[in-house]
Amino acid sequence: MKLIQTALLSLVLATVACSKQVDMTNTNTAGSSATVSLDDGHDHGKHAAEAQLPSSRSDLQADSHEMDLGKVFQQHTYEVEFPFVVNGPDPIIISEIDSSCGCTKPGIRPDWAPDFEGEFWPLNREIPAGARGAVVATFDAQRYEQVKASTITVRGNFLSKKAVFSVEAFVQPVFELMPRSVTFGELHIATLNKAEVSREIKVTAMKEFEIVRWRRVTPGITVEEAGEPVMLDDGRMERRFKITAASTLSEGRLASSLIAETTLETDLELLLNGNVLGAIKFAPQRRIAFGIFDQGQSRTRTVKMESMGLEIPEPQVEVLGDAAKVMNTVVKTIQVGKLHEIKISIGDTAPAGSYNGILRISFPEASGLQKKEIVLNARIR
Repeated sequence: MKLIQTALLSLVLATVACSKQVDMTNTNTAGSSATVSLDDGHDHGKHAAEAQLPSSRSDLQADSHEMDLGKVFQQHTYEVEFPFVVNGPDPIIISEIDSSCGCTKPGIRPDWAPDFEGEFWPLNREIPAGARGAVVATFDAQRYEQVKASTITVRGNFLSKKAVFSVEAFVQPVFELMPRSVTFGELHIATLNKAEVSREIKVTAMKEFEIVRWRRVTPGITVEEAGEPVMLDDGRMERRFKITAASTLSEGRLASSLIAETTLETDLELLLNGNVLGAIKFAPQRRIAFGIFDQGQSRTRTVKMESMGLEIPEPQVEVLGDAAKVMNTVVKTIQVGKLHEIKISIGDTAPAGSYNGILRISFPEASGLQKKEIVLNARIR
């Protein structure tokens, strides 16, 4: 009796175990089959759908997997294509096309279907055996410089499962500038009243071009062509421009650009930088920092005021903001009408804290000189 019960129990357990097993057979177009587990305990990620595609005995055979665009230019796009044929007896399915930076809008051009309406053949739709088409993309050189390599990766159910196509280019700017910017350094209004200051810049363009108009020109700056344009052996054009600074420039930092509309449908931009000083040269120009120091110590800083051609009357000086609580000023004339010094001091009795403010330097209204403000900061611990 016990032997019969034991046998019956074993039979029940075996039946339950068998009922938990599932065999799913997937038959492809060639008649072969693959067994796929419903749950193998792993996450297959973004290519999980690819694993469910029926296998194909055909492969994606490309004429070439590499393309060198050679010399290309920024702010331009270039079409690339990799012709292929479906080599084998079965259709194939392309499930995914990815591109790295540089190549945009990748897709499949269906040369085998001349009546197809659309830009690209849809993913996951069969491509017939023997079909000829191309992997196409646009190479965008907008943001790159010098050597740039990009890749296009195609995945699907073809024999090799993945095909990688590479694109390489040497990216040059539409306009090369020498020097890269127009630098004037320090410009003194008094000096410019006597003689204007000029700089020259060489512009080498990707090909022949003309200036349609200068869309933006900084007030106080003029630009004119210097000499005749020159065609180079490689087809590029070289032009030279003379940039002149006049006394009508505004005081302060010169950080702007000249922009020209050109026949290349790309604007030419010439960067300008310098420092325009008025009738007085201040040193320092913008900021006086006492730094961080301990309570009980004293600090002194000096502002020098030098005439750049006009007589400087003795200035009136005041400290504004929290800095006025701890900073004192004394004006000293080194050379009448030519050179003054302003000493700003913090005494050893100043309390701890952070002190920020403005040093305002002004002159009698009859002098016609504009006031000057310099940032002050100190921290006492």
